[in-house]
Amino acid sequence: MRRKSGKPFRLVKDGAIFVALLILGTLIAARLDGMNQQRFSGQFIAVDGDTIAYDRERFRLIGIDAPELKQTCVRQGGEWPCGAQAKEQLKTLLQTGVVECFGSEHDKYRRLLVRCSAGGRDIAADMVAAGYAVTTEYFLFSQEQAAAKDQRSGIWSGTFEQPREWRREHKAADMDVPLTGMVSLVRQILGW
Repeated sequence: MRRKSGKPFRLVKDGAIFVALLILGTLIAARLDGMNQQRFSGQFIAVDGDTIAYDRERFRLIGIDAPELKQTCVRQGGEWPCGAQAKEQLKTLLQTGVVECFGSEHDKYRRLLVRCSAGGRDIAADMVAAGYAVTTEYFLFSQEQAAAKDQRSGIWSGTFEQPREWRREHKAADMDVPLTGMVSLVRQILGW
């Protein structure tokens, strides 16, 4: 009489152990990442449509890109200051309750990348929903952006240039003028 091989059971057992170790490793990594998170709470001010400041430190809202302060958009045949309006919208949202922000990574300008809420609502999601910012992540805030497009809110009420494209074009134009190019270089180095 031959004994049955235990290989199928052994493969299932080894697979289950592998999956359990993978989940455990992911949980440990998430816990360690959470330990590095910095948290801030208090009165923040809007610098532009996606950057806020607290006690002379600047923070960048994760997952969105808003028109630049000097950027204009077009609606009903005329230009309007969509960048300045985005800043005003963010300023309004920062006044809806106690602002709480957390994050652990910095961008190339040394701004802490943060998720923020005010009055229990995600500020970046509200900026996208109001039509004053676009999402930079495929799944993050996609429903809010679709609703803003459908309702033709904010920048979706006409035509606009994507903020990253506007920055690219204007940075190149700044570099054509020697003094302005130098000022832009210094600003980039200092993170202003």
